[in-house]
Amino acid sequence: MNVIGFTRDSDSLMRIILTQPYVRCLRLATKDEIDALVNAKGFCDNWDGQGVNYISDRMALEDMHPANVFIDEVSGKPICIDCIVKFL
Repeated sequence: MNVIGFTRDSDSLMRIILTQPYVRCLRLATKDEIDALVNAKGFCDNWDGQGVNYISDRMALEDMHPANVFIDEVSGKPICIDCIVKFL
């Protein structure tokens, strides 16, 4: 994903505007693969009981369920699409 700008939404939270190139999906990522991806970048599960939202000290990632994270056909690595990124 590439950052192209910033905005605020109706609840005054800062939002990041992103673009993403087309990638080919080998398969959907597992919860363990998603956890490993976000943990390596300093995020942890927010313990909301759903396992799809992650937090760090400055940002939150939401909607990180397997339909939005898949394994790339070319690299074999997890790729996130349609994730909601929020500043805390």
